[in-house]
Parts: sequence; C-alpha cells; structure tokens
Amino acid sequence: MIGTVQILAIGYKQSRLPKAIEQQVSLLKSSPAVRLIDVYAIAKGKNRVLTEHGIEAFGKFDGEAIRQLLRSSGAARVISSYTVDSSGFLVQGTPIPDLKESIPPGTNAVILLIEHLWARPLEDAMRNGDAFPLAGGWAGRDALSDAGLGINEPDVFTPES
Repeated sequence: MIGTVQILAIGYKQSRLPKAIEQQVSLLKSSPAVRLIDVYAIAKGKNRVLTEHGIEAFGKFDGEAIRQLLRSSGAARVISSYTVDSSGFLVQGTPIPDLKESIPPGTNAVILLIEHLWARPLEDAMRNGDAFPLAGGWAGRDALSDAGLGINEPDVFTPES
C-alpha cells in the first residue's frame, strides 16, 4: 500500500534547474524517510504555452505518474478527500493547483511526487486501532517564527518543561 504522498512544484526562472535544488532532490532520493516516485519538468513560455522538458540528473523519471495524476478526471476529488474512519489517511489531501495558471510565464517548474515512508507505520496504527486523523497541514514560516522556530535555528527542538 502506498503511504502519504505529496506533490511539490518548484519554480525557477533560469533555463536549467538551479544546482542547489538539483543537489537537494538528489539527497532526497537517498533518504530512507521518503521515496521519490516521479519527477516532471515543464516550462511556460512568455506566450503562456506549456512544454515538457527533461532534467538530465533525473533521467530515470519520465513524469508519467504525475501527468496521470494531473489528468485524472477524479484527481481533484480523490486528492481533496479526507475521511475520519479507519480508511482515512494521515494527511488531508488538498486540491492540486492548475499548473497552467500557477506557473508564471517565462519560467520553468520541476514537480516532485514524494511518498513519505515515515508516515506508513503511523497510518497503519491509526487504520488498525481506535484513532483517526483530525487535521493536518504545513506550517508556514511566520507561524514557525511566532512559535520560536526560526529557519536559522538548530535542528533540534526541546519543549520547555
């Protein structure tokens, strides 16, 4: 069974994916906490036409899983579904933005499909137990900063006793 899956689109203005992003995605591929399922790269010309292109460093990924997900007639419904019984998932799905609208003209985007392997045991425990997900989401920088978790802080957070 597949676990919690995230779709992440990263935009950039250069003709090539920035080296720092390429390196981080390569590190992501080697992480035991996640599985990179697919990578899809597109460009939106100044004429607003979308074209697919490859990224040499990610040659084995062809973007097909992401294209299928984006084309699927029920994708918005499935991705935004969230149940509170034993069939629920750890993280609530959210609608995927329309890439035709969200990518600015004259820019490129790399889209990553990432499975969060760390979440499988927690999801299994909920599915097989008496618990269910209530809410989930991503915390923004302002909220983290307000909580004293700045982006330049140490990686370890110890709650106050």
